Amino acid sequence: MAEKKQKGLSNTEKMSIGVGLTAAAVAAAGAFFLAGSKNAAKNRKVVKSWVLKAKAEVLEGLEKAQQMSQAEYEALVETVGAAYAQVQTVSKADISGFKKEMKDQWQKIAKTAAPKKKSVKKVVATKAAAAVTKVATKAVAKKVAKVAKKAAK
Repeated sequence: MAEKKQKGLSNTEKMSIGVGLTAAAVAAAGAFFLAGSKNAAKNRKVVKSWVLKAKAEVLEGLEKAQQMSQAEYEALVETVGAAYAQVQTVSKADISGFKKEMKDQWQKIAKTAAPKKKSVKKVVATKAAAAVTKVATKAVAKKVAKVAKKAAK
């Protein structure tokens, strides 16, 4: 007997597309901040290396989680921000600015990651997504601790 072929995308393909769109949204937000805004020249001078590393860690957490709610995203930003707050060269004002900027990007990320033509059912249960997010935040925290140790030396 012949098997029926499925039409459409598989679950892994759907997740891959979601991760790619999320990564593109974060990259676009960073590019706009450095090149497209009216204060772009001033922004480029202000950007410090730790900010770029912290943004990369948030992006890495997004990619590991594959699907993430706004609350989970904000928790990830808070975790990364708290880890960098322990570094001596980073001021509290810089940390709060980083957190605010990253949290403000959620709307753009959600808009870019959302499918345009038809909605895709969520396949990952919320408990599984929470477990993945927890693992991602632990990995980010370990990486930040390593960077903080290097910076302290």
